[in-house]
Amino acid sequence: MISLLRRLSRLGFSKGMRGGGRAWLALGILSWFVARSREKSKEPPPTYREVLSPGESIAIRIFEPPG
Repeated sequence: MISLLRRLSRLGFSKGMRGGGRAWLALGILSWFVARSREKSKEPPPTYREVLSPGESIAIRIFEPPG
């Protein structure tokens, strides 16, 4: 879906900037915003992943910066 929106935005920008009409430019801008918002709304990947065996544990500590 995002690749289709990217193609529409490229087509809209190129046709709109070359004098093809405001509608093409508006389509390019709108599809760019939609593709961008879909990319940003995805959940970020985990920074660390580890499979624990039964009986194993993890300790997470938060250290205050020296100051």
